[in-house]
Amino acid sequence: MLGKFYLVDGGYGAKPGFLPPFRAVRYHLNEWGNNPVQNEKELFNLRHSSLRITVERAFGSLKRRFKILDDATPFFPFSTQVDIVVACCIIHNWVIQDGGDEMIIEESEPVQNYSHASSSTGQATEHAFMANYRQQIADQMWEDRQNHYEN
Repeated sequence: MLGKFYLVDGGYGAKPGFLPPFRAVRYHLNEWGNNPVQNEKELFNLRHSSLRITVERAFGSLKRRFKILDDATPFFPFSTQVDIVVACCIIHNWVIQDGGDEMIIEESEPVQNYSHASSSTGQATEHAFMANYRQQIADQMWEDRQNHYEN
């Protein structure tokens, strides 16, 4: 259940499948300047922000090359939309590298559809679970960073 996430902005709550940054903690790259990371939550938010920017740039590049991705109205079933994005990525990479069959990727496991809790108790439980999971990720990042600087 915890293998894949949407990196979402602070407007989303932490729930299965959605991984937002910590609230009330520095996030945007322009907030950092020359000030180093102070704790695990700031480190998590810095890496979250960097990854979201990278993903947004990649999709911007794909949308400029493949207009079908720039259409805001999805006319296809979700699984077809996923296949279109994967196909566009493969073609994009092939064009950039002047190709080869190694760009064809094996079929992977299907994207999970989460059915989120509808009761307030269930939603609170989901939020607490994902907030705790996010904290575990942040703690591990911080520990790895501290160990890196000690060695």
